[in-house]
Amino acid sequence: MDLTSTSSGIAQMPVVDSSDTLADSLQCYSPTKKETWEYLAFKSVEEVEKFYGDYALKSGFSIRILLKSRNNSQNQRTDKIHYLRYGCNKQGYKKGSLLDPKNKPKSESPVVVEFEKVKEKPEERVGCTAAIFLKLDETLNVFKIYKWDVPHCHPLHKPEHGCYLRSFRQVNEVQGQLAVINSKAGMSMRTSYEVMGQGVGGTDNLPFRFSDLKNYLMTNRQKEMLVGEATVIQDFFRNEALSKPSFYYDIQVDAAEDIASIFWADGIMQLDYALFGDVISFDTTYRTNNQYRPLAAFMGFDNHRTSVLFGAALLYDETAATFDWLFTTFLKCMSNKKPQSIYTDQATALLKSVPNIFEGVFHGLCSWHMAENAKKNLGSRANSAFFDELNILISHVETESDFDYNWDQMMKTCFDGRPTADFKWLVQTYRNRMHWSSAWVKNHFTAGLKTTQLSESFNAFLRHFLQPDHSLVIFFNHFNIMVQRMRDNHTELDFKAANTRAKNNYPNSQLMRSVVNKYTPTCFAFIHRQYDFSFKYFYEEVTPQVSAIDKVFKVFTIVHVDEPEEVDGVNYDDACNDGPSNRDVLDEEVAENLSPNFEKHDRLDERLVTIDIRAKRISCTCRMFENRGFLCRHIFKILEFLGGSVQYHGLKTIPAEYVLKRWCRDVRQSVKSTINVATEGATQAQRYQQICAVTVNLCTRVCADPEASQIFLNGVLEAGRKAEELLNSKGIHTVQSSVTPPKSSSVTPSKSCNTTAVSEASDAQKSTGPKFKKRPNPIRSKKRLKSDYELAREHQKFLIHRKRKQRGAEDLKGKESAD
Repeated sequence: MDLTSTSSGIAQMPVVDSSDTLADSLQCYSPTKKETWEYLAFKSVEEVEKFYGDYALKSGFSIRILLKSRNNSQNQRTDKIHYLRYGCNKQGYKKGSLLDPKNKPKSESPVVVEFEKVKEKPEERVGCTAAIFLKLDETLNVFKIYKWDVPHCHPLHKPEHGCYLRSFRQVNEVQGQLAVINSKAGMSMRTSYEVMGQGVGGTDNLPFRFSDLKNYLMTNRQKEMLVGEATVIQDFFRNEALSKPSFYYDIQVDAAEDIASIFWADGIMQLDYALFGDVISFDTTYRTNNQYRPLAAFMGFDNHRTSVLFGAALLYDETAATFDWLFTTFLKCMSNKKPQSIYTDQATALLKSVPNIFEGVFHGLCSWHMAENAKKNLGSRANSAFFDELNILISHVETESDFDYNWDQMMKTCFDGRPTADFKWLVQTYRNRMHWSSAWVKNHFTAGLKTTQLSESFNAFLRHFLQPDHSLVIFFNHFNIMVQRMRDNHTELDFKAANTRAKNNYPNSQLMRSVVNKYTPTCFAFIHRQYDFSFKYFYEEVTPQVSAIDKVFKVFTIVHVDEPEEVDGVNYDDACNDGPSNRDVLDEEVAENLSPNFEKHDRLDERLVTIDIRAKRISCTCRMFENRGFLCRHIFKILEFLGGSVQYHGLKTIPAEYVLKRWCRDVRQSVKSTINVATEGATQAQRYQQICAVTVNLCTRVCADPEASQIFLNGVLEAGRKAEELLNSKGIHTVQSSVTPPKSSSVTPSKSCNTTAVSEASDAQKSTGPKFKKRPNPIRSKKRLKSDYELAREHQKFLIHRKRKQRGAEDLKGKESAD
């Protein structure tokens, strides 16, 4: 700092340069000596704040703005700031504080004086008078100090506590952008704070605390929502549609033109539906945030038997009318291609809407939801014996007569022979039996799906990304990240399938060799297991051979064989890597009794296999292929027998029409969703990501050598200086103020970004743009919602308590009458 003066008529004031360090400034002035600072001059308010802020940080106290007045010495309003006053952060008193002399009782008597009740909070303001006073010199257009009160009435802070002083805690632009990027990636605020702390050697070295980072992100979110949440969501979908040509979305509005429900699906979801949309799992049990909006997800199986998303929607309610709109919109997005089967829960609205929109589509009911509803509606009768009987009805009945017999057995065993009409839930369940029992389900293609477990796992996956306090804007950002992670998993499975060899324990079998490179490893493992089981079965031709074209066989076993219920139980590593064989060799009991006569044994799992030799058409009464899309063990047994004959040489391999394309490796084409963002049209966050990607790579390279590191650092500083000059020439300022704004009503406020934000927020509140239709949230009640079973138990306890009370009253009356 230069303190020289000229010999001209007007002495030139020493101007403080904001680039000087505090150490240099302290050598030139002493706050207690007026002659050392009365000639100091400052070009701008920012220089004043930096000057006094550096002094306060060195001394150990925080500062606040006490006055910014645009009135001149004649008390006339102008465009310039004429008077400035900065003081200690402990200036003044908290409202109602006993430290304030005005609130002290005049009488010394021990009378309790009642003060205005305020929120309990530790007091920081103790009436400190330390402050600095400046006014504008209109001749030189600089600020000069005309008064400086130095003494404090409280102890000053230690140097290690400087990072906790409020006026010096700030989240700069770089750190703020990094926090925003981490938030969009699904990282929690606390984790983001810890990560940034690790980059500077600990959170103590950060220029802000966790609460400051939280306030920064909350303020950033509020600015995004100034125009209204609905408008932001609409803009989000418009941008998605512009960047992704195949992106589809539709919005349902009510009579007041408020947004009720939204459906969306991008191009990859539509492609996946075209490939794997024959079976759908639909569920609405997940609630997105504190607005309690149901998230509806259309899920399915891909060729690796993993979950794939076909589309999603945020709904206002779960009525039949809303589902009608959603299903119609979904089919419109998917070119009116209907699935073969759709699985839902037992909601009444879905039972009405699905047959109405998905006409001709099999509607399956989730067995897991059935079990949960049984617990709620049947109470203690829903025990292990009941669920054993229910499982038989769901998976192990072959015909309608078998179902009726087992249903009667269940009523006798679990309900003491009472009629079904005595139980309302059982009546509804029996009426919908064709939607969940294997006697009817086996005739429809379901890909082995019995529950909405796909949607449940999807909901569990969502909970890692979403929090109850997230707005819908954050929900959509995190939703896209979650979908991308699912697609990354699919790509990894495709890579493993192409890079590994599926395990085949039967290299001499042409049946297995014909499909080992067609099926994905997971699906081939299931086929492989069915082929294993075929060695435990026997066959016999039903009638003497009359035609060389059609053949009918009975296939059966004499030992119990545990059939895997789902394909998903197959371990991927076991399917890909060499290891111990999973082949089930013949049991000793079978080997000992191997003979043409099986009259001594009970035939188990007996099926009829019919083969059209010329057309190569195969069918089995177990209908596994029609239901799951895989050939069963019974057919493998006959194919292995016929394929060994020269006459039926064409059956040595699995016919191509019985290898469904949806289970093959090459079903999914290479699809890349790449968005090229122009430099001029890129957002600030996108430019930040581009710069970080380049600098991190260079830093990783040059840090290996000290000389290279110094050259790189000098180049970065020079580039930063040029960029700063360009920003200043364009009038772009990113430096945030480190001073706490005034709270006193007597202080004249200055126009700033905060004032503009408040005015914009007020304008947004008055705007008549679209908004989300509000809906009640039953979870916000103080008491949680109780199930029907709990309510019934409470009513039962109430009746018992009332009877005991009546008996007590009667006993009391009896004693009184006896006396």
